[in-house]
Amino acid sequence: MGALTPEFLFDLESNMSVISSREYQRLLNASWWNLIARRMDSGAKKERINWLLDTAKIQRPNAKRGGGQAIFDDLVALTTEYENENANGGLKLKKEQLEDTDGNGVQLATEWSRQIGAYAAYWPQKELARAIRANPVTYDGVAFFATNHPVNPFLPAAGNFANLFTGVAAGGYPGALPIDESVTLDVAVANVQKALAYIASIKMPNGEDPRQLRAVRILVPPALVARAQQITNAKFIAQAAVTGGGAADFEAVVRNWGFGQPVEAAELGAAFGGSDTSWYILTEEITTNELGAFVYVDREPFAILFHGPMSSAELARKRELQWLTEGRNVIGAGHPYLFFRADAT
Repeated sequence: MGALTPEFLFDLESNMSVISSREYQRLLNASWWNLIARRMDSGAKKERINWLLDTAKIQRPNAKRGGGQAIFDDLVALTTEYENENANGGLKLKKEQLEDTDGNGVQLATEWSRQIGAYAAYWPQKELARAIRANPVTYDGVAFFATNHPVNPFLPAAGNFANLFTGVAAGGYPGALPIDESVTLDVAVANVQKALAYIASIKMPNGEDPRQLRAVRILVPPALVARAQQITNAKFIAQAAVTGGGAADFEAVVRNWGFGQPVEAAELGAAFGGSDTSWYILTEEITTNELGAFVYVDREPFAILFHGPMSSAELARKRELQWLTEGRNVIGAGHPYLFFRADAT
């Protein structure tokens, strides 16, 4: 082609915009991060969230003191803060790369648009997986996956709960819960049920009532996909000799669990610094709030900065063209009782 013209640049950038938007949506539809992290729009560099703990309850007054006596609750609040950080990427092309027929400039520009659009959609998942592997400290002062989360940080007598199943069982705590091929399928199924039973035993911050958590998804690394599919789709499972042997009808159990298909998270496998034998349970509670298990605070969504309409004189003075995508965001730890990790040992 000849000299770079405003019309050519307009058509090029219009095409780049369409390509990046299409790839963004395609990757977004294939993502799992939004099952775990709640997206939150932000208008400040730092986002502070305050919420009241569920400590309200109804009680009967002391009968000896007569009727009409009111009992007042002490409501307490927790605060957590997230600071947005910049993230960006760019492309720089010399003017000659777009003007020369063998410069490949158009191909490079459109290919970069495709890749950067897809990466903008993938970014929250990459950051969430990094946070899950790093196991950050949450608002209660404990690492996200831990065995000693306080039920109520202001009431030590309310006890602790675990969202990490590891080590030795003790009392109602199930310890490590392997589902990999180191155990038989019926043992793996029993271990899933142990996890669900423990989750159901977690109390509200008032220390008395169940938190009403419901397991909704199993998240696994690639090495556990086949076993997780067996567990969540089985109609019959073989029983061990000690339980009578033979095959047990398992279809109703799977249906009542209501997990659906397991979610494969390659980023949590050993190849990326995670584990091939650990698996995860995502839960939900009957009440809703601003936080999920994690939160994706989005101060400035990713967008490509295009040159826009330019005159021939302006374009003639440019020796190179640059495109930049930039966003401001952060992934932060949320409620630990909404996401559980089970280790094999």
